[in-house]
Order: sequence, then structure tokens, then C-alpha cells
Amino acid sequence: DGKISEIFGPLFEKQDGYHRQVRMPKPPLLLADRVIGLDAEAGSMKTGTIWTQTDVTEDAWYMHEGRMPAGIMIESGQADLMLISYLGIDFLNQSDRVYRLLGCELTYHGNLPKPGETLEYDIHVDGHAKQGDVRLFFFHYDCKVNGEPRLTVRGGQAGFFTDQELDDSKGIIWDAETGEYDAQARLDAPLIACEKTSLTREELEAYAAGRPQDCFGKGFEMGCTHTASPKIAGGRMLFMDKVTHLENQGGPWKRGYLRGTQKISADDWFFDGHFKNDSCMPGTLMFEGCLQAMAVYMGSLGYTTGRDGWRFEPVPEETYKLQCRGQVLPTSKELIYEIFVEEVWDGPVPTLYADILCTVDGLKAFHCHRMGLRLVPDWPLEKIAALNPASDDSIPVATVDGFKFDYASLLACAWGKPSKAFGEMYKVFDQTNRVARLPGPPYHFMSRVPTVDGPIGGMKPGTVVEVDYDIPEDVWYFDENGHRTMPFCVLLEAALQPCGWLASYVGSALTSNDELFFRNLDGKGTLKVELLPAGGTL
Repeated sequence: DGKISEIFGPLFEKQDGYHRQVRMPKPPLLLADRVIGLDAEAGSMKTGTIWTQTDVTEDAWYMHEGRMPAGIMIESGQADLMLISYLGIDFLNQSDRVYRLLGCELTYHGNLPKPGETLEYDIHVDGHAKQGDVRLFFFHYDCKVNGEPRLTVRGGQAGFFTDQELDDSKGIIWDAETGEYDAQARLDAPLIACEKTSLTREELEAYAAGRPQDCFGKGFEMGCTHTASPKIAGGRMLFMDKVTHLENQGGPWKRGYLRGTQKISADDWFFDGHFKNDSCMPGTLMFEGCLQAMAVYMGSLGYTTGRDGWRFEPVPEETYKLQCRGQVLPTSKELIYEIFVEEVWDGPVPTLYADILCTVDGLKAFHCHRMGLRLVPDWPLEKIAALNPASDDSIPVATVDGFKFDYASLLACAWGKPSKAFGEMYKVFDQTNRVARLPGPPYHFMSRVPTVDGPIGGMKPGTVVEVDYDIPEDVWYFDENGHRTMPFCVLLEAALQPCGWLASYVGSALTSNDELFFRNLDGKGTLKVELLPAGGTL
């Protein structure tokens, strides 16, 4: 938001007085952290290349489910703006024309970015053209992490328009009534019949908070058991105020339809600095709102209820064509998101394909044909850094085949990737199959496994484990009991959890192709002594 000449040099002093110029967004939507290379001739209006990096951090404002959202990932490749500015576009625009994205073809590769990764963008301006008085430029970019592709954008098109030209836009020339779709595409039935046909903002916020039962209602009570229910983003990244239509067999294709709305206000956060003296909502956030609408639709089918810890992401290795032909301004009133369902898979990786459409005050502004969204396995320990335990190396623990059975492995047995609980043997459960779990905190009563006698995965009678539980002096069950003693239910659970752990260690879950779960049957026990806050290690 400063003088361009202070960045690019004296050649650009002639544009410093222009009220509107092509600029990068201001924070929080300034997502590029550094420019690491620039190969272009200043003011030449030729082609060129710019290289940027974006660091993904734990505390980034946009983080959702421990990942960078799909729309934010596209927006991070924003330095085509800086490159076209360096090439001298404002020498021609002279404040009369402003930048607007027209469209691109994008392909995701692999998973969405996670903390600790650095996105490296290789951005190219490929050419220029004029259509009447409108100036256009064409670009493409690649996003990689550690040299591996994560996002490619091809056929990027952007133009520079006067206010009148933008006002005269005819919008997207697409209509669902006549739009192409595959009437024979797979269309799996809902796992739960959702009784609701509309959703309030409060209900959407419940879904964003990981409470699907409070969003979708009767039949979704399993959500009460979730540790990290699949969900949409909340707060300022929740782009729908309500869902007015939620129809499993609705829409012009009779295959499923969702319509959500968002009231637009001049005070909306994304107008501040996107762009200076030229406020408009990023098309990438419209795209993100559409993905949220797709995730709501999938949730309403009941596909999240048996998938605690999973998360939504675009289907990778498929090319999506985005078209932008309208703008959301501070003077706009309402943005409508529509999902026209073409294909639905109920598993093992639930997937939805749909046409997505955004309409601004009656003008069709954004469209993508056959966008794909899927639910993929994930685990709370992978998402929430604060839960990741630090191993205490001062107390020896059992090690089998090089795998340590410390507190980190025990917590993984409750909330983590199964292979991090039992090593290579349990990699088979790292994908879509569920496996029996220990309870997580605050009902987790194992600290470490000092010794185990018997082969892992051996299913051998006589296998013995010793487990320690360090009794905290200040813990909820002392405070909430009628007397400051360990409640019998806690003592019993502390004795039973090692039994469940041992059943997993010997490989019980590997004996069947069906998903197996723990249930207690019977037994006898004798209470010898009450345990107190100073009880030490059980």
C-alpha cells in the first residue's frame, strides 16, 4: 500500500500519484512471505517469471483442521499481481482500469499444506492481448513443497477493466437447467436421512464447531462421541449465513441441491486491503465458500458420523475449470452459493462431485464444473499441535522391533495414527478402516509401558504387559469425587485400559476383515486399598 517506486525503483515514479494501481493484497490476505527471484524487464510489458514462498505456520489465522484451506492455497499464488505490476501495466492503466481474475484451470496434488511446510510458487506471465479496449494477460504457476507438486494452475486469465465495463458484465453464461452432467454417474444413498431442509447460521456454526448432531438433528447423535468431527471453517472463514435449500434429490438434475446465502456488508473483513482503493472479495474466498457448501451437503448425508477425525479436501489429480465474471463489492447485498450434485460416493473415501455457482445480487459471478470434494482419514494428534506429547526419556520404556511404547504411542492409541501406536503392524489401519481405541484424555489412565513379554502381533497366550500410571496430585476426578480418593470407576478403567492395549498388541484386530471394537463382558475384582492424590505410580 506504499509507493511502488520505493520497491521497483525510479522508473515507476510516474505512477506513484495514481489512485488505483495493481497491488498485492494487504494483510491478512497478503499471503506471500518473500520473493526469492524475479526474471523480467521492468516496464517492458513482455513476459516474465517471479518466484515466491509462503510459510505455513501453526498459528496462521486461516488454519483449519491443521491444514491450509484450498482457497487460501490458490490465493497464496498471488504474485502474478506483483509481476504484472513490475512489467508496467499501470503505465497503461493510469488508474482507470483495475485487475480482475477471469479464470484458470487448477489441479491439486496430494494433501492440503500443513504447518512446517513452505509453499514455493513459480509464476509466469505468458503473454498479453487486447479485446477492444480491455487489456488481458495470461499466466500459469506451479506450487511445490520440497520439490513435489502440490498445486498447478494453467490457462490463467486476468484483465484490466474500467468501472463501467465491470458494471456492464453479463456474468457467467451457464445455466443448470441446460448444463451438462452425467445422469448415469454413481449416486449413493444417504447413510442417515436428514430431516432438515434448511439450516440457520447457528446450526452452521455448530457444524463448524464439530457438533454435527446440533446442526443436522435427529439421527446424527453419533457426533456426540467424536473427538475431532469433520467440519467446515468457523469465524470469519465461515462464508454462509444460512442454507435455504438442502434437498437430497433436489435441483434441476434431481440428484441433489444446496443453496446457501451470505449477506454482504461494507464492513466485511476481506474488503480491507483487497485491494487498496479497489475493494472486492477475492474469488478464491467465493471458491472456499462453495467448498464449505459441498462439505455441508456431505455432512447432511451422514458421511461424517462414522469418521471421527477425518477432514475435507479437494479431490486431487483432477483439473477444475474456474470462471469469474462478476465481483462482490462493499455495495453488494447478497452472495448466493449453489451446489448442483452430479455424483456421490459413500465410501470408503466419501466423495462428492458437483457444479458450483456463485450469484451476486442476481449476477452469476463464479462457476466451476464438476468440482470434487472428498473426506479423507486424519487424526486429532495430526491436527492439534498442543496435544502432541513430549516423551519422557528419563524413565525406560519397552521397545519392540525398534518401536518405543512411551506416552506418545499410548496417546496415539487413543487419538493418533494407528501405526504411531503399534508400529508397522498397524499401518493397515492408517487409511479407512477403523480400529479399537483407548479412551483419550481426560479418561486416559496410562503413562508408559515399562515391559512387555511376548511377540507383537503373535496372538500368544501368556503374553504379559506391565503398564505405569502416574497418579496426578491435582486432577479432575479427585476434585469431583465426594472425597479426595480415586473413584472406583477410574481405578477400574486404569486396570482395564492395559487389557485393551494388550489385545491390540497381540494383533487381535488383524484376525478379521471386519472392524472390531472393545466391549467388556465380565470378571471379578477385589479392592485392596483406596488411592489418594499422593499415591504415586499405579
